[in-house]
Amino acid sequence: MVKRISASVGKKGKNSAADVTTVQQLLNPFAGKAGFSKLKVDGTPTPQLNKAIGQFQLKICGFRPDYLVEPGRTTIKKLSAGPSKVAAEKKAEEKKGQKIKEDTKTKVLKAAKDAAMKEAKTQSLDKNSWAALLKEVEDYATDLYEKYFKSSEKKGEPPEKAAPKIASIVTKQTQKKAVCEKVTELKQQETSTPGKLTGKIQGVNKQVLNVLREVSSFYGVPIHVVSGLRDKKGQARAMFAGWNSHLDRGNIYLYLRKNKKLREELDAFVQNKQRDEFVQHMLKHADWKRVSRHLSGDAADVTTRTDRKIIAAIATCLKYIPERNSEGIKCHHFDNRKVVWPISDTVKAKWKK
Repeated sequence: MVKRISASVGKKGKNSAADVTTVQQLLNPFAGKAGFSKLKVDGTPTPQLNKAIGQFQLKICGFRPDYLVEPGRTTIKKLSAGPSKVAAEKKAEEKKGQKIKEDTKTKVLKAAKDAAMKEAKTQSLDKNSWAALLKEVEDYATDLYEKYFKSSEKKGEPPEKAAPKIASIVTKQTQKKAVCEKVTELKQQETSTPGKLTGKIQGVNKQVLNVLREVSSFYGVPIHVVSGLRDKKGQARAMFAGWNSHLDRGNIYLYLRKNKKLREELDAFVQNKQRDEFVQHMLKHADWKRVSRHLSGDAADVTTRTDRKIIAAIATCLKYIPERNSEGIKCHHFDNRKVVWPISDTVKAKWKK
């Protein structure tokens, strides 16, 4: 039942003894959550009462305090609801706000990608560069959106008010800066780096592709990429296929070294030849942020048919790992943990040796 007061209580309020007593009783259950000490319930208005009202308004109601409880207004309604109901309402509001935030973000990213593709087609950008363009534009818009929303949340703006404003700003800035600049940059790379790449290059990090193209151009030989951007299932299947060779060398994927339980569970699936079970277990339990740079497009595997001079040249500019199976090297792995770009003449001089 909602408790009522006949007149205002708090700073510059009428503060009748009965109303003050009611407010004191209602405030005390919120003391811990709102950050004030419990009040003596005696009907006496005090500075401590005013402070408690202010803390309640700030921490629980979420608005700038006026240190006054008035009949029929938000503060008395929240007080009467009690901690449990207020907590449930807050959780529901946060859930609603998160949905607004995510739904608006989805629309913003779609608008950014649509603008990127329109500009790419207008500029006749090579289709092999489209995936890299979309990823960069999406990353730019995401970072911008999260930055503005974080600032908005600090100011206490409700998501339903902040979302449309932020969406408009991010959309304009992304289309003006990211889309136009990225398309221009990729277009310049196409003309300045004529090296030819074949295979699975869509979605691979632009700096990785830049290095491969530069080396290809230097030697006048196409470079074939056998594996680039992977989804989670593709990565799990690749791990299953190469598991025993990694086990034999004591070099099971680095992130699993400290996760003995998961490593043993996955090993059991491999030894029993249960690939589907292995994949599903990975999808459910793996820390995907640490699994592989292929998942973010920051790695490319080059075919074993590539000339060793070309492999050595790429290794001067990217992190190199010769990935092996029981029969020897199965591919040459390169990723952007080490990137040299742009490539100087000093580095290229090493390629001639």
